[in-house]
This record gives sequence, C-alpha cells and structure tokens, in this order.
Amino acid sequence: MRHEIKIRPKYYAAVIAGMKTFELRENDRDYQVGDEVKLMEWDEEGFTGRYHTVTITYVLQDVPEYGLADGFCIFGWR
Repeated sequence: MRHEIKIRPKYYAAVIAGMKTFELRENDRDYQVGDEVKLMEWDEEGFTGRYHTVTITYVLQDVPEYGLADGFCIFGWR
C-alpha cells in the first residue's frame, strides 16, 4: 500500500536530516509494516513540491496505557 500525507516544513527538515524517523498519526489508513509513505511538504500556501518516501518498518498502536489514544498510531522507518 502507498500513502501520501502532508508534513509541515520543520518536521520535513528533520526527516531529511535523519533526525526524525517516526510519525504520529490517526490510523485512518490502516498503516502496516511494508507500506510506503510519501511525506509531502506542505506550508500555509499549499504543497511545496518537495517530498520524501519512506517504508514503514514498525507500527505501534492500541496502547492507551502508554498515552497513545485509541485510533492513533506511531509508525517508524529506517
């Protein structure tokens, strides 16, 4: 599966720099290990045209005891 999602410039910069290797999202797309995610930079004026594609290597979900609300997930990539 391939997903296209918006990402704000400061977070996009952290992804490109290799400092941010995860995303917290509502799991309305049923994110799964092996899915590709196209992170598309988006600012007040719209899409900037810059993007970065990652492959999900881990999904954390359904753990309210860790403060992760039902229906949300954290997915990671390398």
